[in-house]
Amino acid sequence: MCTNDYSNTEFSKEEVEKCVQAMSRTACIEALELIASGFVIIELTSDRRDVYIDRLHGVEVRDPDNPCRKMLMSGAWPLFRAGMINQFGTVTPAGMKLLKERKCMRS
Repeated sequence: MCTNDYSNTEFSKEEVEKCVQAMSRTACIEALELIASGFVIIELTSDRRDVYIDRLHGVEVRDPDNPCRKMLMSGAWPLFRAGMINQFGTVTPAGMKLLKERKCMRS
């Protein structure tokens, strides 16, 4: 089992590999870009497998079907396991590197 440096949650090698592969998807990259922009404040679920949106542009975000719950962030599920964000919801150096490489590709 691989243990992420930022938590006591253990992820299997297969689970980590699946997340790294998922990072090539547009939704994952867009979620990472949004987090890096600072416009969204996120929170990891207790098992570190999903990401909740806490605030977007300073406004609290909640699930429309259950206003007591925060809404899951689409496309963000692999970010922590792939090492793109840390347990505090900030982009890691690896995540910044990926975003810079992506920006260079667009230019």
